[in-house]
Amino acid sequence: VCSASYLLPGGLLLVTGGMGVSMALLDGQATARLLDWTGAPQHLQFNRFVLTGYRPISVTWLGVVHFLACLSPQLGSVVYHLFMNHKGGEPVYHNLLKLDISVRRLRSFAWQALFRLSFFLLRWVGVGAGSPTSLRHFFTMDALAVAGGVINITRVPERFRPGRFDYWCNSHQIMHVLVVVSILYLHWGVLDDLLWINSYRCPAS
Repeated sequence: VCSASYLLPGGLLLVTGGMGVSMALLDGQATARLLDWTGAPQHLQFNRFVLTGYRPISVTWLGVVHFLACLSPQLGSVVYHLFMNHKGGEPVYHNLLKLDISVRRLRSFAWQALFRLSFFLLRWVGVGAGSPTSLRHFFTMDALAVAGGVINITRVPERFRPGRFDYWCNSHQIMHVLVVVSILYLHWGVLDDLLWINSYRCPAS
């Protein structure tokens, strides 16, 4: 079986070959062995177009790195991402999934979407007030978030070249990048409104 070794930044040795990819730190510390699609547990096979790079059933330093990458106000989501490869297997995974996607959280997302829609409509018809440019930022924010979700669900671009985007530029990564950019537009929109409020003078009654 062909194999190859690659020296990555940070002293990480990547060894490919066989049924997966082995990763080891050059200082001798053992790390996780990444699996391919067929070697990954069935409940962790999220994307059939991503053929390699699946984490094994264990919580290792790789999980800690993922934890740091997933830090967010939603603690349930952080815990889920960190321990989804717990040795307890599928039962632990499904319990964590319930914590991450609870009915209460889904309802909160629905209320947020309804609030934003009402906000857009009021500003659009001229009932609400604010910076003339902020609404464009808020619209771009939601458009990017929706686009990221659609890309993630449709598995583009990896569905057209399975295995080509296993580690870089797959749909899940594109979704996360678009969500971060959408948050920037949220920041710019709020900043525009705050500057507008600071300089706006109410008309004399």
